[in-house]
Amino acid sequence: MTHKSVAIITAAVLLLVISSAMAETAVVDTIMNVGTAQAFTDEAVSADDLNTIMRAGLAAASAINQQPWFFVAITNQELMDEIAGSGMGFAPPTGLTGKPDGGPGEGRPAPPVMTGGAKAGLGDSPAAIIIYRDDRSKSPNADFDCGLAAQNMVIAAASLGYGVKIVSSPAMTLNGGKHDALCEKMAVDPAMQAVAILLIGRVDNAADAGTGATTRETLETKTNFIE
Repeated sequence: MTHKSVAIITAAVLLLVISSAMAETAVVDTIMNVGTAQAFTDEAVSADDLNTIMRAGLAAASAINQQPWFFVAITNQELMDEIAGSGMGFAPPTGLTGKPDGGPGEGRPAPPVMTGGAKAGLGDSPAAIIIYRDDRSKSPNADFDCGLAAQNMVIAAASLGYGVKIVSSPAMTLNGGKHDALCEKMAVDPAMQAVAILLIGRVDNAADAGTGATTRETLETKTNFIE
């Protein structure tokens, strides 16, 4: 092997190592910097990108590999508006939450009511992905698995340059009195129950999404390190 060949191989290996390190850094940066989009432009999300995002969801970890999820991508504005228009449209109550009979959740603080700034809902983004839980699954952690899939899709969407917001209130409409009819429109089995919806699109940076935004907790306030 000539000195020139060795130099070329060495350079190629170094380039591969550097590229791998940069890719790992890019993934971490995406995770650390991904936020909740509150306003979107009208720019369409391509079918290829939506498929890539859903493939990332399918790659999520799953208890005993049950994969208890099903995803429906929607770009039909009329359908999104129909679901949004059928919602209850309420703000969470102040004070404490919990079942009247003293069941799980009693005494837990209600989520803060968000005020000020843009607050996107279903129908405000050019695309959405509904995450369904398949109740025929034998998964012991179906909701948790669906959450893992949601986070994978958020990271994938952010990597493609899109903003994402996870919303759950439209699931009440999807699982409510019109459940079977909406399942038919979505071409999913009635055994499916909506868990969450991802709003996806290019972020509208001209909108005021900062007013009323809350800050993230720090490593010091939310973690321990035991040696």
